[in-house]
Amino acid sequence: RRGDIARNHTATHLLQFALRQVLGEHVQQRGSLVAPDRLRFDFSHLKALTDKQIAEVNGIVNEKIRQNLNVYDENLPYKEAIEAGAIALFDEKYGDTVRVLKIGEPILSAELCGGTHVGSTGEIGYFHVVSEGSIGAGLRRIEAVTGRGAEEYVASQLTDSYKAAENLDAELDKERKRTLALEKELARKTAESLLAQAEVVKGVKVLVAKIPSARMEILREMSDIIRDKLKSAIVVLGTIYQDKPAFLAAVTPDLVAKGYDAGKIVKQVAGVVGGSGGGKPGLAQAGGKDKKKLDEALKLVKSLV
Repeated sequence: RRGDIARNHTATHLLQFALRQVLGEHVQQRGSLVAPDRLRFDFSHLKALTDKQIAEVNGIVNEKIRQNLNVYDENLPYKEAIEAGAIALFDEKYGDTVRVLKIGEPILSAELCGGTHVGSTGEIGYFHVVSEGSIGAGLRRIEAVTGRGAEEYVASQLTDSYKAAENLDAELDKERKRTLALEKELARKTAESLLAQAEVVKGVKVLVAKIPSARMEILREMSDIIRDKLKSAIVVLGTIYQDKPAFLAAVTPDLVAKGYDAGKIVKQVAGVVGGSGGGKPGLAQAGGKDKKKLDEALKLVKSLV
C-alpha cells in the first residue's frame, strides 16, 4: 500500500511537469489526492484538454518513467528553494526550512513536498490518465492510475472491450437472422406472385422469371416454393447480383424422370451471357458476364423444353 501511494505521489510531480510542457507555464497545482489505487490532480487551466493533449501528457510522463530518473530530496531554506526554481503550492504555508523533492539530474522537476516518494521513476511502472474535467472556473481535474492500479485499469478496460465485442456479435447475429427472415418472407411473396406466369409448353408447365437483385440462396428458396405450389414444372429464374447475371434452374422429380435436366438447361441459358454452370438434373445454377443479355437468355428457355 505504501509503495502504491509513493508511486502515485511521484507521478503527480511528473504530471505537473508534463502539463506545463504541453499547456504552458501558467499551470499550477491547486490540490491533489494520492490514494493506493489512483491519483487526482487539480490544476489551473481555462479549457478542457483535447485527446491529443492528453495523449501528449501520457507520453511525456511514461517517457520519464522509462528513463528511470533518480528521485531525491534536499532540505533548503525556503527563500533559497524558491529562488532556485522550486514550485510551491499556491495557498500552502511553509516554514523557514523546506524539503525539496527533485527528479532527474539535471533537475527535471523540483517541488516543495514532504510526502512519500519512490527512489526512481522506473518504480512507477506505467501512468495513464483515466479522466479530465472541470471542477470550477479556470480549474481542471485529472484522475490517473499507475503501477498496479494501471494494470487493474487496463485489465478492466480489456474485459469491458471483450464484453462489448461479444454483445456486438450477438446484436449482429440477431440482425443477420432478422435480415434473413425478411429475405425469406420477401422470397415467399415474390414466388407466389410469379405462379400466374407459368405457361404450358409441349404439355409441360414452365415458369421463367427475371427477379430483382438477389443472392443465389434466395433464388433457391423461391424455386422450392414455386415447385411445391406447381407440383410439376420447370422453373428458371434470372437476376443480376453484384453487377453480374446469375441463373437458377429447377425441375420437379416427375419431369426429371422424363429426361428433363436442370443442369443442361441452365448451361445453355448461361451461354447467352458468356457464362457457364451446371448441377444436378433437379437443381442447377450458373453465372455469366454480360448482364445486358439477361432477358435474351431467359427467352431461350421455352425453346429448350
